Amino acid sequence: MRDHVHAAATAAGRQAGLTVVEIMVGAAIGLFLVAVMGSMFLGSKTTFNHQNHLARLQENGRFAVEALSTDLRMAGFRGCRGSTAATFTNTLNDPNTLLYNHAQGVWASHHNGTAWVPALSSQIQSPALTPAPAVGGDVLTVRRVVGPGLGLIAEMASATAALSVSAGSAVALGDWLLVSDCSGAAVFQATNNDAGSTGSIEHDHSAALTPGMSTSSLGRPYLRDALVHRLAAVTYYVAASQRSGKTHLNALWSYTTPSYDGSVQPQELVTGVDGFAVRLGLDTNSDGAADAYSAPTTTLDWTQVVSAQVELVLVSADDRITTTAQPYLFGGNTVTPTDRRLRTVMSVTTSVRNALR
Repeated sequence: MRDHVHAAATAAGRQAGLTVVEIMVGAAIGLFLVAVMGSMFLGSKTTFNHQNHLARLQENGRFAVEALSTDLRMAGFRGCRGSTAATFTNTLNDPNTLLYNHAQGVWASHHNGTAWVPALSSQIQSPALTPAPAVGGDVLTVRRVVGPGLGLIAEMASATAALSVSAGSAVALGDWLLVSDCSGAAVFQATNNDAGSTGSIEHDHSAALTPGMSTSSLGRPYLRDALVHRLAAVTYYVAASQRSGKTHLNALWSYTTPSYDGSVQPQELVTGVDGFAVRLGLDTNSDGAADAYSAPTTTLDWTQVVSAQVELVLVSADDRITTTAQPYLFGGNTVTPTDRRLRTVMSVTTSVRNALR
C-alpha cells in the first residue's frame, strides 16, 4: 500500500512539469505574438503620425491660401468703378515706389538663381523684411483696402477741404486713405490727430508724415455718395522660420504697412513652407480675362494683370515621415527631395477683382 501511494505521488510530480520542447514551443508562440502586436503598434503609430502631419499641412495650406486669395481679390480697390475709374489721384510722395503705388494692385518678384527679377525695392529689404526672403520663394506685394468703408455725411466744399464721416471711426493720424465714388478715387493721408473721434479727416500736405503728400488737393470735391477706406500694402514671402526653432525649416511671412492693429511686423504666418511661386494672369486684348500667365519679369506690363496664380509647397517639420523620398510637382517641374519629410502642394488662382472690366 505504501509503495502504491509513493508511485502515484511520483507520477503526479512528473505530470506537473514541462519538457524543454514544450517550453521552446511556448516561447516561440509568445515571441510571435509579441512580434505581431509590435508590428501592429508600429504600423498604427506610423499611420497616425502620417495622418497627423498631413492634417497639419492641409490646415496650414488652407489658411495660407485663404489669406492670399482674400488679399488678391481686393488688390487695387478703387471703388465702384474698379480700374475703369475716370480719375485716379495719388497724393502720396513717391507714388511710384513699391508700397505707395496704389495705382497698381499687385507686384511680384522672382529669384532666377542670380538675382531678384524685378529687383527688390529698398522699402522691403533689411531691416523691413527680417529674416530676408529665401531664394526658393517669390515675393508678392498686394496693395489693398483694409476694413469696411466710411460714407461721407457731407459734401466736400472743395478739393482741399476736410472729409466728413461719422464720429468715432478708427481713422488715425498718418493713416493711408482712399476716397472713391463711381467717377474716380484719390489716395491721401489723414493729417489731424482727432480725425476718427471727430469724424473730420484733414489732408494737409504740409504735415510732417511718412510718406507725406505732395499736394492737399484730392483732384476734386467728393459728395455724399463717396466712401473712405484705409489702405495697406501687404508683402508675402518665404524666409527662415523663427517660431519653430528649427533652422532647416522655412515659413510663409507677411509684412503689412501700415499695421493698423499694432501687430509686430513682419509676421510668421505659416510654418513649414518650402516653396512659393507666383504667376500673373495678363489681359493682353482688354477683354477682362487672362490671355496668358507669366512669372514676374522686368518688362511685364503690370496694368495688364487681372489674376494671380499662387503655388505653395507645404512641408512637415519632422523627417522620416514617409518611407522614401517623396517627389512632387512644383512650378511645372518634378522635384525629388533628399529627405523623407511629408510634402503637399497647394495652388490657387484668384482674379484681381478690381482689375476686371
